[in-house]
Amino acid sequence: MKHTHKQILAACAAAACMAFAAMPVFAEETAPQGYVTVAVEKFTTGEGYILEPVEVPFYEGETGTALTERALGAEQINEGEGVGAYIASIADPDGGKGTVPEVIRNAVEAAGGTLAEERLTPGWLASYDYASTAGWMYMVNNEVPSFGIGDYTPQDGDVLRWTFSIYAYGADLGIDTSYMSEWGGAAAITPAADRDALTKLLATAKDAQGEGVRAAYDAAVAVISDVTAEQAKLDEAAAALQAAMEAEPVVTTVTTTTEAAAETTGTTVTTTATGTSTPAPKTGDHTGGLVLTGCGVLALAALCAKKRHA
Repeated sequence: MKHTHKQILAACAAAACMAFAAMPVFAEETAPQGYVTVAVEKFTTGEGYILEPVEVPFYEGETGTALTERALGAEQINEGEGVGAYIASIADPDGGKGTVPEVIRNAVEAAGGTLAEERLTPGWLASYDYASTAGWMYMVNNEVPSFGIGDYTPQDGDVLRWTFSIYAYGADLGIDTSYMSEWGGAAAITPAADRDALTKLLATAKDAQGEGVRAAYDAAVAVISDVTAEQAKLDEAAAALQAAMEAEPVVTTVTTTTEAAAETTGTTVTTTATGTSTPAPKTGDHTGGLVLTGCGVLALAALCAKKRHA
């Protein structure tokens, strides 16, 4: 069948319009919905961070599981079974060399327990390492949710902190778990301090090159890693780091390539941002302590594990 010249032009125009119309949809699918500050802490082992605070993008429909996998790498995480999705262990190849803080060691012994000196699996930090009540728990905006990480929906500006507890399901993180004393809970043995403002500031200053900012950054990491640090000390460290950043603007280049986004959008997303940053967070604007919402995932998982073996 013969096509007229006008028919061919019309067909080409229609194809071009269809291709053009599809472009914005693809762009929307690959654009981050926002960014969350993510950190993975092992302060209770006396070793600081596994992952220092960093800004991580999240995409439409993703949960905290995808966000955590993007931050650490899916192969660096082992998920547990039981109450929702929770993290049973996180890769820590250089870990196990620190000294558990004395306040935690004394509390374990006072409760009639014994602090294990070696981890169950070399290269990993996992549930039941060091003590029977030990495990990973997560906090979002200074609160301990009562649901698993798979049910957490990220919001732009959130602070997600994975933190390892050794004693009494978070009592060594400033959380009062005495309401579940029959299962090993206890009153908090460390200050209920809000570390979110300093965590966000550390993420901003992470790639700073200036000596002044680097010195203030290292000092802030030392303070935030101390489980006995009072709120005033954390605020002082944040103020010092903020002052260093303002005196010596932070110029950073961050490139993030994520395979997790590829599974959702069909492409590998690379985001590069370069600029000068001098943020001014309210270092004194905190809730005055951790908030335990519900039982907390670590406690729930532990209770289920105990019941299964009862």
